[in-house]
Amino acid sequence: MKNNEAPILRPYSGLKVLDVTRVLASPFASYMLGLLGATVIKIEDPEMKGDTMRHRGGGNAALYEQGLGTAFMAQNSNKQSLTLNLRLSEGQAIFKQLVTSADIVIENLRGGKMSSYGLDYPSLKLIKDNLIYCSLTGYGQNGEKGGHPAYDSVIQAASGIMSLTGTSDTGPMKVGIPLVDYSSGFATAFAIASAVVHRERTGFGQYIDVSMLDTALVLMSSIVTDSLTLGNKPKAHGNSSGPGYSTNQAYRVGSDLLWICASESHQRERLWQVLDRPDIPLDPRFNTQEKARENITILQVEIEKTLSTKTVNEWEFILNEAGVPAMRVRTVPEILDEPHVKSRGLFHQFNAIPGAPLGVSVPLLPFQMSLSPGSIQSAPPVLGQDTDSLLNALGFDDKAIKRLRERKVI
Repeated sequence: MKNNEAPILRPYSGLKVLDVTRVLASPFASYMLGLLGATVIKIEDPEMKGDTMRHRGGGNAALYEQGLGTAFMAQNSNKQSLTLNLRLSEGQAIFKQLVTSADIVIENLRGGKMSSYGLDYPSLKLIKDNLIYCSLTGYGQNGEKGGHPAYDSVIQAASGIMSLTGTSDTGPMKVGIPLVDYSSGFATAFAIASAVVHRERTGFGQYIDVSMLDTALVLMSSIVTDSLTLGNKPKAHGNSSGPGYSTNQAYRVGSDLLWICASESHQRERLWQVLDRPDIPLDPRFNTQEKARENITILQVEIEKTLSTKTVNEWEFILNEAGVPAMRVRTVPEILDEPHVKSRGLFHQFNAIPGAPLGVSVPLLPFQMSLSPGSIQSAPPVLGQDTDSLLNALGFDDKAIKRLRERKVI
């Protein structure tokens, strides 16, 4: 390293996270903290065979058998796995010992569970007064639905997201990805990062209440603001961006779909130039945006007539080179195979993972930092792989650990 170069240091190095989470949203949040240097101890229930995603949600029989389903491996690198039964008093006592040296607790158990174990924020704050404690639940900690269970699909239904997806023919449709789970994970990680900064400045920890429903509504901010302000009831528009846009939708090109997003006036001007259709903006049916929106179906036919003269890949290149955003609708394997994606270094490749009979690729952070990049230091753990070493560090000898295992505490 040269004298004038800043050292590479992951931002959360030195912070310890107790991760009492499962499924997707919260494990994703702690994964991002782990990529940025935090020590993450994943607390897993031995009676439930650990995080439920070990055994469902993606993978094959061999991976499920090892408790390493792909949905689990996607967001559990850089973590240690400690099996601990928090329903038992001995398990609760061990967890409290861990808290004395921890900085952050993340939990996503059903509302009230951690309190019933004596492991809620008020109880643990007595042990570690500057603790940052984050709960992620479906509906938050208060309100009439505060204790109700939820998953991504349930919140998609509850939030109105499903009502905006699909068409008038299909009716409401679920978004094809766990959108609310992962966005809630982002919200959780951002909230914790904010609390870490606050603690650095004030010395105080705090409690964080993250709601999946709140997150879903914030994802729809412009739509929600429109509805609250004007009383509008938004509708699903399928492969179109809705009545406010005349040239922002999917167009059929042979057997493919090409999404064109010419939302701005200068982009529409370039679109007509590239298509060699100067007649369209002069046509009385389309010569204002209001008329173009009223006749959007006829306009679509005109655009697709011209698009039929070339291949979808030719148009994708021509349009983007002209400054008109456009992309062919791809499958997931197609986009993953693209040189551009490969050049971004977005994925970490494990040639081998203990317990997994094949190589595994997992996503890293969706942003790049020049001085404090995220990185993977260890593979997703098999269930309980760090239990003995973590308990040894707390002062438990091999005989004591054996007794805990016999009593199903670990």
